[in-house]
Amino acid sequence: MKNYLKTLVIGTLFLFVFTLSAKEVDIRGMLRSYTGVGLTTADFIQNEQTLDLTLEGWGNMTRLVVNPYAYVGIEHEPEIGVREAYVDIFFDQADIRIGKQAIMWGQAEGAFITDIVSPRDMRSFILADFREIRKGIPAVKADYYAGQYTFEGIWIPQFVPSSMPSMASPWMREMSLNDSVTIDPGALQPITLPSLNLENSEVFGKVRYFGSKISWELMGGYAWTDEPYVTSIVPSGTPPNVIIDEIHQAYGRYAVAGGSFSTTLGNMVLRGEAAAYIDKPFTIVQFPSPSPATVENHHQVQTLVGLDWSLWGIEMSGQYILSYIHDYTDGMIDQGRKLKEVSHTMTFRMQDTYVDDRLTAKLFAYVELDPLNALIRPSLAWSVEDGVIVEGGLELFVGDENGTFGHYQTNTLGYISLRWYF
Repeated sequence: MKNYLKTLVIGTLFLFVFTLSAKEVDIRGMLRSYTGVGLTTADFIQNEQTLDLTLEGWGNMTRLVVNPYAYVGIEHEPEIGVREAYVDIFFDQADIRIGKQAIMWGQAEGAFITDIVSPRDMRSFILADFREIRKGIPAVKADYYAGQYTFEGIWIPQFVPSSMPSMASPWMREMSLNDSVTIDPGALQPITLPSLNLENSEVFGKVRYFGSKISWELMGGYAWTDEPYVTSIVPSGTPPNVIIDEIHQAYGRYAVAGGSFSTTLGNMVLRGEAAAYIDKPFTIVQFPSPSPATVENHHQVQTLVGLDWSLWGIEMSGQYILSYIHDYTDGMIDQGRKLKEVSHTMTFRMQDTYVDDRLTAKLFAYVELDPLNALIRPSLAWSVEDGVIVEGGLELFVGDENGTFGHYQTNTLGYISLRWYF
């Protein structure tokens, strides 16, 4: 019944758009087939087919964008949905966008610092296309233009959380509570979403400056945590035979303030970004204790500096990301992993084209310094003809198994995909 209703909704949208005979309507899209095989297990870790469409209609002062998609894969049930569906209204010095939309902020590549307006689809960890990893949210966005300055405001009436892996997914990460405890497979309890009312809405604001030598942004907001945190744990037994029977989670509120900039240094581009998450809720787990899980609010700061350059025609980029938790408490966890007071992560990217730009070689890597572990992503893409691309690559998880990426060593995979654009 659920899929039937989705099909009915999307069919109605198609009918509505194509009956706008007085408007100019364009349609474009992509069909993708993707298969990933584990290099250590020879299992199909990912096998998916995706149809992604974009319908765009224009009026005299308006634009309609609808982005329906269909997905079939082995990790979760077949999906038919609408990633974005919004209307733009254009004025002389302002634009208003109303509807479901995916919003991207900041200067970071492959990281989320001020880019926290749209929640993420984390069901395949961070391997999804960077555009598709952002989920659409119902929102009203207004932009006002004053010379080189742009003032942007966003109101999100309904909270939408990030999508997390299912318990059966190879990307589901077990909680690292304590070596002496066992977690029951059914311990995770259903999460209640915040009720739909004005008090629970989210708001964001940003001012941007576009200059010939430097561009910068300042932002702020009052948001929900897109991923849940543990609020309580129900244990049974006595050490060293403790069993966790129930784990309860919730979403919490916090304020954020930050900004980003980019400027040129000769032939290089220098980028920077920082955000302070104010009174963000964190879980502290300590054993043995009658109440092993408590929640505390702490300030967290994330900063990034990046450099983009070209060497012998090869595009290159490097980033350094620092995360700091103020008044750190031992035993902090987030999404099943223990947190450190200070953490360091680096990214590196190389990209070049060959054979009249038909062959693209790319390398992107995340490196976490403590503990040392990494995700290394080399790939080769061949343009068969205009709009038809065959790509093959590796997703290499290496290093300490307690790290963000090293934990997934057994999920190291090789993949091949075909993308057909129309």
